[in-house]
Amino acid sequence: MAELSPIPADLAPEARGESLVLSDFSVVPKWRVFSGHEQVRPGTSATVEDRLVWSVSPGEWTVVGPAPEQDPVVDLSHVRMMFRLTGPDSSGLLAKVCALDLGEDMFPDGAAARTLVAGVATELIRDDQAGERSFLIIPSRSYGRYLHTVLLDAGGEFGLG
Repeated sequence: MAELSPIPADLAPEARGESLVLSDFSVVPKWRVFSGHEQVRPGTSATVEDRLVWSVSPGEWTVVGPAPEQDPVVDLSHVRMMFRLTGPDSSGLLAKVCALDLGEDMFPDGAAARTLVAGVATELIRDDQAGERSFLIIPSRSYGRYLHTVLLDAGGEFGLG
């Protein structure tokens, strides 16, 4: 499944810094559904069974994990990248390339938005892991390599590389 990632094979799928980890999660299955998750309101995310579900617009949801049973369903796995940025400085790094206020009051764990990250239309989900701040960054596949490079560059001051 490595073909799902445009990250060059000579680059590690994970970059670590003193207070950040940037991981390529592009091989994780991603689906768009149009019903069945009405409890997840636009601008939020939730774990439903063994899947992460979020919505950034009314009447459609993105699901990460095993194929959902809803119909219709669109497989986004080959058209969307997915990076996970984790660590206490993750908001600081994203503030360099994204205009959203990612402070705790404005973008708490479970928040979801469609925004620009380094000029690229991206879905951004706050999905903390084991109590540590974490973001999923989901751009179009065609911008994946560019965005990966931008995030590594922006993370340089945090030792990411």
